[in-house]
Amino acid sequence: MERLKEHWSRSKSLKEQGFGANLNELGALVQASTTAIRTSPDVTALLTEEGRLTKQLYRLASIGSGYGDFTRDKQGNNLDAANQFLNHGNYLAYGLGATAAWVLGLPHALAVLHGKTRRGGLVFDVADLIKDAIILPQAFLSSTQGHTEQEFRHACIDALTRAEALDFMIDVIKSTAATVSQMALANKTS
Repeated sequence: MERLKEHWSRSKSLKEQGFGANLNELGALVQASTTAIRTSPDVTALLTEEGRLTKQLYRLASIGSGYGDFTRDKQGNNLDAANQFLNHGNYLAYGLGATAAWVLGLPHALAVLHGKTRRGGLVFDVADLIKDAIILPQAFLSSTQGHTEQEFRHACIDALTRAEALDFMIDVIKSTAATVSQMALANKTS
């Protein structure tokens, strides 16, 4: 969540491309979502909150890029540029998620959060660390600027590189594993 706020508010590339998302509204959304996540009773509630937040981020990015009305089509039936770019960019994030898992010697299909509902769980969980922050705004910007798939891909790769997304993913996985390990030890000794 902090990475999302930071990237949307400080990315030089987003600013240069004219991205003007309402940062006050973004802050309020992040705060509300953080509270909802901390109080979520189960995986279903977490996934529901993730979907709710992402829908609101689509709205903010659509307005902030000048795209206009937007409806997400996850079935691949919608041929508008924003949906196509979101699909394409998400696969770039999944590739980085798989790479981060591989570097750490973790099975990409480890069921953590998304693994409870679909195969390749860890890849989806790790990709979520950067998708909304980096891929989502670029998809809308590239759509409004009439980019080709190749131009969009280049812009995403550039943004992922500048944000050191792979390093960030690896660091978060390691930090999370250490925290969970400490919690397990504490529960075992009590």
